[in-house]
Amino acid sequence: MSPAELKDRNNIMPLYQYQAIDSQGKKRSGIIDAHNERDAKSLLREQNIMVTKLTLKKRVRAKENLKGEHLLSFTIQLSQLVGAGVPVYESLVALEEQYRGEPFDRVILTLCEQIKAGTPLSEAMSGFPDTFDRLYCSLIRAGESVGALDVVLEKLSELLAKQDKLRKDIMTAMIYPAILAGFALLVIGLLLGFVVPSIEGIFADRKLNTFTEFVIGASHFFRNWWWIYLPITAGAITWFVYKIRTPTGRLWFERQLLKLPLIRRMLIQAAVARFCRTMGTLQKGGLTIIDSLQIAREVMHNATLEEEIRRAEKRIVEGSSLSEELSKSRWIPRLVPRMLAVGEESGTTVAMLNKVADMYEDSLEKTLARIMALAQPVILIVMGTIIGSVMLAILLPLTDMSSFAL
Repeated sequence: MSPAELKDRNNIMPLYQYQAIDSQGKKRSGIIDAHNERDAKSLLREQNIMVTKLTLKKRVRAKENLKGEHLLSFTIQLSQLVGAGVPVYESLVALEEQYRGEPFDRVILTLCEQIKAGTPLSEAMSGFPDTFDRLYCSLIRAGESVGALDVVLEKLSELLAKQDKLRKDIMTAMIYPAILAGFALLVIGLLLGFVVPSIEGIFADRKLNTFTEFVIGASHFFRNWWWIYLPITAGAITWFVYKIRTPTGRLWFERQLLKLPLIRRMLIQAAVARFCRTMGTLQKGGLTIIDSLQIAREVMHNATLEEEIRRAEKRIVEGSSLSEELSKSRWIPRLVPRMLAVGEESGTTVAMLNKVADMYEDSLEKTLARIMALAQPVILIVMGTIIGSVMLAILLPLTDMSSFAL
């Protein structure tokens, strides 16, 4: 589709937010679809509305944002088009045509309109922070400043691919144990809520052992008081989620997790891999070390480790080196500052950052594999023990024939 054809399309168009005065002198405000600002004003004038302010509405609904695989695909294709010598505007027009009808088409279309109006790509993308985060926009801005937008887009594609793979590995490692645990809770609930009550009448007026009485009592509590403990449980979960979303609560929770050996190792490996990969990409894109640190620490997703990097920033401004400051951290593995020190001395910091990221991504995959291998039998053993205990409590009285004597 040519640029002229884009202008004539009649489906999805950019949104413009306006403030105006109608024919009766009353102030009005609203949103209107139009191909561009001139068309928006013409449409409002046809309604006898005098526009006082007209701005492009950049905010879009959550489902209209480019996320995950769609953002990765968009970045790869834009990189290939720009790398082949196609102008940015023409590249975006081609991508808009390809993704037309998708929920996020409005984002690409708005980028087209702004690029056509002379807005730099990084500035246009910064209007969609839920799609193009600070890292993305900073790299695009750096690529524009040095005339290497195609190289930066290629590096962004690699970074997004690595991040997407890391995220999927972590999710895969967590989903299966969660399903097993949920199934175990369901089976236990069915046993206590339906199976035990259905055969409880067999033991009426008979003396039972302590273990069986405990299981039957647990069944009674489960059936009679569910309307109390369910809202209490829901309230506790809600309070906990709210608490860990606060800075102090999040910091406390992450510090508790860092006390658990296997979980600590996994969290640190994931955070270090994300940090080093992002730092390497930003440094390759031409950003200063301070700007790179400020952006890279935001992708660690761990308040404790982010605070360590924040402290390092202050010391680096005063003349210290990154490797020296990271060596003072109690959480960052000792191998990281040692490898960075070698890179700083030899002038290969970017390459060393990427090597550290590769190493910890591989290590994280092995850790996740071990967690999955360990979690499955542990959950099955716990589930089997609880279910077996309930069944044993039911069967024990049946083996005592004297308890059935008339």
